[in-house]
Amino acid sequence: MKKALYFILIYLVLLILGTLLATFLYSLYLNVTNFTAGRPMALFQTPDLIKSFFYISSCYAFLICPVLCYYRIRHAFGPLQTFAYIFIFALTWAVVFPMNYKLKTFVNNNYDFGKIEAEQGLTGGYFRKVGDKIYYLVEDYNFDRVTRIIELDTENDIPARYRVVFSDEDFELLKAGKSYKDIIIKSTFDDSSIANFINLKSLVEYGENSFSKGFIAYLCFLSLAFAICSVYGLSSLFDWNLLNVCAVVVTLSAILIFNSIYFSAGFAPVIRQIYKIGFFDFTNRFIQESFLVFVNSVFGLLLTVTGIIKFILKKSASKKEND
Repeated sequence: MKKALYFILIYLVLLILGTLLATFLYSLYLNVTNFTAGRPMALFQTPDLIKSFFYISSCYAFLICPVLCYYRIRHAFGPLQTFAYIFIFALTWAVVFPMNYKLKTFVNNNYDFGKIEAEQGLTGGYFRKVGDKIYYLVEDYNFDRVTRIIELDTENDIPARYRVVFSDEDFELLKAGKSYKDIIIKSTFDDSSIANFINLKSLVEYGENSFSKGFIAYLCFLSLAFAICSVYGLSSLFDWNLLNVCAVVVTLSAILIFNSIYFSAGFAPVIRQIYKIGFFDFTNRFIQESFLVFVNSVFGLLLTVTGIIKFILKKSASKKEND
């Protein structure tokens, strides 16, 4: 019993300390993405910390249970550990994630980020390149007024062009710089050669949108949570711990990648074709994202059954050895 309580204590410590540490690190990332060349860098601003906390605490809900699987691989102590894990799973998705969303909604409704974060545009006096064109801002590009710029086309033999543009989000420099604020910063930090297959942001939005739509929608979303947490069934699949770790990592990655791809724009045509199939065309009238719910549920059940079968085989082998 003490070991089971210790397992829950480890969960709480990881949840609290991990969230706090990751919040500070993610706020640094936000500071970099929102940084503009020529302006002083201001670290750990209140708006960045608040946004980071809610995002990280939501992401942690997806990762905390698999992290506990690694502890279980090294420190297995029987059925009580499994019951403690089930309790942690219920606590995470029935209490922590919903409470985080409610608190986030309350803060967003009562904390005016717009007034606190004065909207600042690009600084003047810098050359910024987008494709074959080079832009030079004669003055700071601040919103809601016109800005004078000089545009040079490096491919065509034409003279530089003087332009006066209205400062809004549709300006080509801002669009090319997303998800950074300044194209100079993006060209410095962003590496387009590294493919990002896992998009936790889309999964967090899926969970929050489902919760806001009511109990049934959130219950459907929990099929994803069930699939993630069911990797626990692989934590003692092999006699060699390294293989168990690899099984957990690979399986968790596969679940997150599939769900991320499902919500990607490139996969949308495939999803439309899937929902034309009779079964999913019918079920999607009653269940939000019925194909995704079906796949996650089946995958979670397979992993759970695998863990149960392995547990029974181990018990049977141990009983034969004792006899």
